[in-house]
Amino acid sequence: MAKERITAAPASENPGVEGQRALELIFRLLPGDAIEVLVQHRQTTVFIPVDRLLEVAAALRDDEAAAYEMPVTMTCSDWPERIPRFEVMYVIRSLVHNDLITVAVRADEDTEVPSLAGLFPGMGWHERECYDLFGLRIVGHPDLTRILLPDDWEGHPLRKDYVSFGEPVAFTHNLEWALSSHDRPEYLPGAVRGSVERP
Repeated sequence: MAKERITAAPASENPGVEGQRALELIFRLLPGDAIEVLVQHRQTTVFIPVDRLLEVAAALRDDEAAAYEMPVTMTCSDWPERIPRFEVMYVIRSLVHNDLITVAVRADEDTEVPSLAGLFPGMGWHERECYDLFGLRIVGHPDLTRILLPDDWEGHPLRKDYVSFGEPVAFTHNLEWALSSHDRPEYLPGAVRGSVERP
């Protein structure tokens, strides 16, 4: 199923689409805000303003009609050609209603993203990971330190413009520059890839 934009409607009008309870609550809570809703494979992602994230997360957790009490994960994607460049996604499940919603915000390098660790303690580890690997500025976290990389590591490796280091990996299309002439196999595929062809 392709991505499609939908509006908040009773769950009965969108059968089988997850997150309808959350959408109804979010549209009531943020009537004047710019909200974008995407549905793909019957899973709902709702983009909200980053400054309303704490309010929305608390309402999703505490409202009895929603009861999204279980944090599943938090992740980030980097789109360096866009402004803002990051899409930060929080997947939250309601065990009571067997429902799932992805709440997302857009952020830049200098955007302060509020921590949800106070509402959902399980998010603390995921927030540290996004801080470590993407460089998100997460405010209000009780212990925002690197979780996968050493403390003195420079940069954030999951940013698409991160310059990595190391040796090139040899594939058949790059043997000429990845391997020295001494290390190359005797026979290279293709007439332009080497001077010796397999007989």
